[in-house]
Formats: sequence, C-alpha cells, structure tokens
Amino acid sequence: MSLTAVRLFGVPAALRLPAPPPILGSERGVALVMALILGLVGMLMMASLLYMAGTGIWTSGSRNRYQTALESAHGGLIFFAKEIIQRGVGGVTLASMGTYNGILTALDLNFATKITTTGSLGVGAYPANNPDATLTLPFTAPTPNMIINTTILSTSRGNSGTSANVLVGGGVVSNNSGTVTPQHIPYLYQTEIKAQSVNTQENARLSAIYAY
Repeated sequence: MSLTAVRLFGVPAALRLPAPPPILGSERGVALVMALILGLVGMLMMASLLYMAGTGIWTSGSRNRYQTALESAHGGLIFFAKEIIQRGVGGVTLASMGTYNGILTALDLNFATKITTTGSLGVGAYPANNPDATLTLPFTAPTPNMIINTTILSTSRGNSGTSANVLVGGGVVSNNSGTVTPQHIPYLYQTEIKAQSVNTQENARLSAIYAY
C-alpha cells in the first residue's frame, strides 16, 4: 500500500507530526535546585547573624575600653592639676617630685619655667608627642596598663602665693583707710590630657583650664 493512498482527514499518514511530550514528569531536577537555593539563603542568614553578633561584641568592648580611658583621663587631669602643678608653683622641680611609686615619669626639664611664664608655650603637637609628664596606671593582668600624657599649653600669671594660696604682697596702707587687701587674680593653666591603653586604639582626650 502506497503512502499516498492512505489519508486521515485529508492528510497523508506519512506527513502527520509526532505527538508532543507530556507536561507531567518534566520537573526533574527542580527539587535539587530548590534545595540548593534554600541552603544558600539559610547560609546567608546565618552569616548575617554571626556578623551582627560579632559587631555587637566588638562595639560593646570598644565602648568599655573608651570608658576606661575617659575615667583614667579625668583622674590624670585631677592628679596633674592638684599635685604636679601645685607643687611646681610652690617651687618644686618636676624632676625632684619623685615617681609616686612608679606612676610619674618626668619629661619636661623646663616645667618650672612653663608654670611661671605668661603666654603660649609653643607646644604645637598634642601632648602624646610632647608631654610634660606621663602617668602610668597599672592594671591587674590581663588588662593592659593605661598611659596618660599631660602637658601645659599656656599660662596666665596671677598673684596667688606659692604656698597655701597666700596672696603676693600683704596689702597697701593708706592714711585713714587701714589695710587694703589686693584683689586675688589666680594663675590660669590651659592643660591637655590624653589617656590610652597600651595595646588598644581607644583613647580619651581632655582640655581644661585650671585656676590656682
């Protein structure tokens, strides 16, 4: 039987197109792809959580280290003003003040001139580069020691005495007015303080005007 003799609905049998493949059953591999995508999303979420946790721990530690440096700077400022400057105004040289059990390291040999000379002292750099004295606060291991650099940037002379705040000059006597006490003009010192731990980046810097 020839092909031309057979027709179905007017179309030769040899020219019929093959049936299309069934739609069902074509999802092969989709489950594997979805599993890989979900695994990737889960890993990204875990990495984000780990990063956020690590950042929070580092931020909390950095804040604690800065707070320690700030409190040390306040303590160093009080010690420098109340002890070092007051003794220097009283005539004690920085080198002869001792080390206070290893805490104080004297660096500026012209300290006596700085605290009695009016005007800017031309320090220029911040106290970490050119301090008058360095205070080392020891901490219990494993906490590193705290280094506090102190300096005087400028001085304004007054008439305070060099001992027990007695005013310079006893007074002026006029004919019928008795003793006139001069006005108290204090010494003014612009000080700069920087506190930083030995092996950390966090540091605290303070500027203060001390009136003697």
